[in-house]
Amino acid sequence: MQTDIYYRDITKTENLEAYLLETVEGAVGDFFKYDSGAHLTVRVETDRHRSQTRKPSYLCEVILKPTRSKTVIKVVKRDENFKRCVAKTVSALKGVLSKRSSRKSQHRRNDPMLEFQPMPLEGVA
Repeated sequence: MQTDIYYRDITKTENLEAYLLETVEGAVGDFFKYDSGAHLTVRVETDRHRSQTRKPSYLCEVILKPTRSKTVIKVVKRDENFKRCVAKTVSALKGVLSKRSSRKSQHRRNDPMLEFQPMPLEGVA
C-alpha cells in the first residue's frame, strides 16, 4: 500500500511521521492486506492557530483509494488536541471500512433454504 503524508503549518518530524504511519496503516492494514495497489493519503494541518485567547485547532484528513473499487473513502475530523484528532479520524475510518467489509455484509444474511420447512405427511403414524 502506498502512503503519502502531507503537512501544512505543522513541523514534520520523524516521530510524528512514524506515529501517523503506525496508527493509520495499522487501522487500514487489516482491510487491505491483499491490495498492494491501494493508495492512502493522510493530510494533517493546523486549522486555527494559537493566540492568547484561544487554543489551536487541528485537522486530519484521510483519503483511501482502493484498486478494486471505484469508490473513494474520505474522512475528515477536527479537534483541539492533535493526537485526539488523529484518533477520531482513525476510529471513523475503521467504522466506514467495517461497514463496507464483505464479511460484515454477509454476516446476518438469511438463507432461504434454512427457512423452508416441509409440510408434514398426512396418514403417517
